[in-house]
Amino acid sequence: MNLTEIRSKIREIVDLDAQDVSDTLLNMYIKDGFERIIALERRWPFYQKTFNLSTVEDQRAYAINTVGDGNLREITSVVDTSTTGNRLEYISYDDAESVWVGSYDQSSRPSYFTFWQEQIHLFPKPDGIYPLVVRGYRKPINWSASDSTEVDADARLHQPLVYYGVAQVYQLQEDIELASFYRQSFDEAIRLAAADIMRPPSQRPLAVSDGIPRMSNRLWMQSLGRTLGQ
Repeated sequence: MNLTEIRSKIREIVDLDAQDVSDTLLNMYIKDGFERIIALERRWPFYQKTFNLSTVEDQRAYAINTVGDGNLREITSVVDTSTTGNRLEYISYDDAESVWVGSYDQSSRPSYFTFWQEQIHLFPKPDGIYPLVVRGYRKPINWSASDSTEVDADARLHQPLVYYGVAQVYQLQEDIELASFYRQSFDEAIRLAAADIMRPPSQRPLAVSDGIPRMSNRLWMQSLGRTLGQ
């Protein structure tokens, strides 16, 4: 659905026209409901996207707004797609600094990446041009800027925006009972839709871990070498 369709359904339920509740007010309610939905998850699958990035010799940091079309929000993996490339391993910025500072800040093929100040940082610093594929999650488009643009989310999340808008209109009219009913309808619809959207696919096995990130053996050896002065 788009803004026009959502507003129409809201007015059909509350039995009010544009003189009673303006498009501007309804748009504000609908956008507020959308932001609440998106804030529930960091990794909505409908925002998955693949970006391309080419390194620059002796340049470590790359602003995320320069990657792809500039709407990258969160990174999940970086892969070197050159002939002898590999998947870069994510490490914390603190760990990277403890290894690649001073004499360790040498240019080479990047093997690790981290994220700091809205920038991708590569370690070691690239010694040439390497083609990278960056997978992650994009930002929502500004769909509310146009009445005819479809809501930038899974279709199962469109109808709950109607419930949220209705709840807000009744709240405005101080009809607490109906406002509470439609807010509960919104919450339940979101809960059911989110559970279905985020459910693991049947072919993906369950993976269990202790959830503690660890540095790779290679990185530990490099860190140990620095500690021992090697």
